[in-house]
This record gives sequence, C-alpha cells and structure tokens, in this order.
Amino acid sequence: MRILLIEPPVGRFDIATAVFALPPPHHLERLAGALTGDHDVRILDMRIEDDLVRHLDGFRPHMVGASCVAANYHLARGVLATVKCHNPETFTVIGGHHPSLAPEECNDPDIDFVVIGEGEMTLRELAHVCEQGKDVQAVRGIGYRTADGEFRVNPPRQLMDLDDLPPAARGLTAKYRKRKLYYRASWRPTDCVISSRGCPYKCKFCGIWKVNRGRYRVRKAEAIADEIESISDPYVNFIDDNTLDHIPTVTRLAELLEERQIKKTYEFYGRADTVVRHPDLIERLRGVGLKLLLLGLESHDQAALDSFDKRISADTNRRAIEICHASDVEIVAYLIVKPSFDRDDFRRLSDYVAENRLTHPIFTILSPFPGTDLYEEVKGTLITDSYELIDFYHTVMPTRLPLDEFYVEFLGLYRKAYPLKNFFLSAIRDRAVLTPGNLLMNLRVRKKMSQLRSHHDWLAKHASERSVREPTSAPPPAEVGV
Repeated sequence: MRILLIEPPVGRFDIATAVFALPPPHHLERLAGALTGDHDVRILDMRIEDDLVRHLDGFRPHMVGASCVAANYHLARGVLATVKCHNPETFTVIGGHHPSLAPEECNDPDIDFVVIGEGEMTLRELAHVCEQGKDVQAVRGIGYRTADGEFRVNPPRQLMDLDDLPPAARGLTAKYRKRKLYYRASWRPTDCVISSRGCPYKCKFCGIWKVNRGRYRVRKAEAIADEIESISDPYVNFIDDNTLDHIPTVTRLAELLEERQIKKTYEFYGRADTVVRHPDLIERLRGVGLKLLLLGLESHDQAALDSFDKRISADTNRRAIEICHASDVEIVAYLIVKPSFDRDDFRRLSDYVAENRLTHPIFTILSPFPGTDLYEEVKGTLITDSYELIDFYHTVMPTRLPLDEFYVEFLGLYRKAYPLKNFFLSAIRDRAVLTPGNLLMNLRVRKKMSQLRSHHDWLAKHASERSVREPTSAPPPAEVGV
C-alpha cells in the first residue's frame, strides 16, 4: 500500500511556527518507521511545500494521514478534504493531540478514520486491514463511521513498551533536512528525540496525561544514546512531556553520553521539583551538552499553581531557578497568563521574570484544549467557537480587562522581557553571527505578536464566509528558515 503522511500547513494565526522554529515532523517519522517494512511511505511537510495535488498525482496514495492539534485541526481537515476530492477511494486518517482528546470532533465525511492515542501500532494494523478489505471493528484505538452513519469509537489499544518503538524514518524527510530547513531560533539544523511518553502529574490544563492514561513510560538509556549517536545534526530537542522524571534513566543517559563522548547541544523538558531534588544531575547534564531546560513554572503565585493542580510550590520554582543559574543551564520558563489578569497581575509577572533573571520566558495564555479538565470547566463561557485560537497566544475565555487592553498588556510582557537592544547584545556576547535572517526572524515574531487582537476581528468578520474546506496552501519555501 502507498501511504502519504502529511504535516499540515502553517495556520493563519500561528505565531511561532516557521518564524521562530520549525522542528522536524518527528511524530510522522515515527509513524513511518512502523510502516516502511510493509508499505511504500512518503512524508509531505506542507509547512514547507504547498504542492499537495502534485504529490497526489505523482504518488497516487491509497491512504493519506495527517496529524494535528486543536488550533490546526481545520487545516488537517482541509488537507484530507482535498485528498477526498482528488480521489474519493483514498483512505483518509487523522490523529494527534486533538483527535485523541476529542475524537467525536473529527466526525467528518472527509475523514475515514480517527487514530486515538499512540499511532504506530494502530496505523500499521489499520493499513493492513484496509489493504486486505477486512472489517475495521476489530482495530483497537480508532474512531470511524459505520455503514449506517453512526460514529463509533473502538476499545483503546494497550500502551506500547517504548523499547519496542520502531526507529524513526528520518530518511523520508531528507529533502528538507539537506536544505537545513528544520531549526529552533539560532539552532540550525536541529533534530528531535523522545526518551519518554506521558507524565505522572495531572495538571488541569494539560491533556497529555489523559492521552497516556496517567502513565509515564521511558525508553532504555542505551536506545536513546544509540539514536542520538546516529544523528548528524548538532542540536537535539527532547520532545518529551517530562524528560527528567525517571532519574535512573536520565543518570544512565548522562553516563553514556560521557563514555561515548557524544558532542551535541540539548533541550530537555522537566519539572522544577525534580531539579530541586537532583541538583547534581542538572550540573552533570550541563557537562554533556544540556543548554536549555524547559520548565513549566506556570506562575509566581501559589494560589494560581494550586488552581492548575500543578502540585508544586512557588518556593520550589524559585529554588529550581537558582540551581539552573548556578549550573549555567538556561531556563525556558513557561508562564501562564490567566484571562482574569488585571494590570497589576501583568506587572507582577513581569517583575517576577526580571527579579529571577529569566532570560528566556515564554508567556502563554491559559488555553482550554477540548478534552482537558479545564475545557470541561469553562466551555460554557468561551467567547469563540473557533479552535484556531486555542494555541497559547490567544484568549478564548472572557478577559477582566477590555480585550484590546488585555492584548496590549500581554504583548508588553514580551517587549519588556525581550527588548530589541538585548537581541544585539546577546549576539555580541555569544559571538554569534548577526545575519539578516536572524534579525528578520526577530522582527517577524514581533510583527505577528502585534496582530493578536486583530485575529478575533478577522474571525468575526469572515465567520459566515468561510467554507468547510480550508485552503491547504502553505507559505512558500522562501518564507521558511529565515
């Protein structure tokens, strides 16, 4: 069977993708790794290429799959609608974060199957069943419409042992990798690795623990080290939800990186309480290449942390910051802006960033993703029914301040944390080459951020005009990798 896996194009309101960062579609490479032994598989990254019809004409796939989150579900659906229009006999499949949390939202005539949760084994079995013309009701972990039009969800599939995870089929994105189109800010080219799946915590705003049914699973450190050693790119992003939680695995991985003298620069995810319990490990990881540690600090306020079910203290967050500073590990600090913020709340958050010398803060607006506990709590109050704005940079909940003022204050957080003069100073400090592309990237992010409020107006103005089938065009390649 010929199978085409597609990364949807960049959305109209997307702030960072293809501007600040464009990571490889590692989730598709993992899916392809489970399929390549039995099928002819290709990957199309529509964030870079916009010639879907040409690929459909040339490859003539029997099955097309796309992955999405809530904010780009409309784009993935549009891609599959184009596929169905091109050839109604092609099997269309959707998976990812949003379909896994809210599969009933994907009950659409242009979507044949919804893959719920991990897709590697499910998609492989589904492809075999479709190729053989068998009944799909025995395939666990999918949603689909029956012959009489009922949307049915089959029983869930057992979660994988991650040591059985097929190798990622990185060769299927070689045409993009050769052009060094995957990057994170100044990190170019960059690659991705997973060392775990899931998280043992149950934050109210997060759906990952639900997708993984509250379980946290890890790969063997040797398998992780082997994969890193096979990667030629100098920068590696660990795209786990919680890289540090299983200390024996992380400790062993550090040992292997030391023993094998693997020289890379890494980005990890972790929790502040893990950092506080294991400060020596952070220092050791810095020694083997850890540069950025993504910490979900979320808030400086204990009441806010408790309301998120974060199960951490503000004092622990502060101590973790001190440990990372002492180890020369830069913190990418995720901080949540609640729609209920007033001007004093914005000021206090900005002061917290300055007082703790957080040089890489990521301010995110509290976003109720469908399927999360937060969504169930607030769904009756949402100010828009469009999922496009559920993306951390827009609010879909009522704000205490007037909407215009809320966005002015939100943008002000970034302007205070990232003054343009600091961009030039950091380039000099780090002896970086200040290229026109780097400067243009900085300016483009600022421009897109300044348009946040107008996105609400655009949606309101065009709501009645928008068709069910969204355009599937992406920015031209010249717009990627600035």
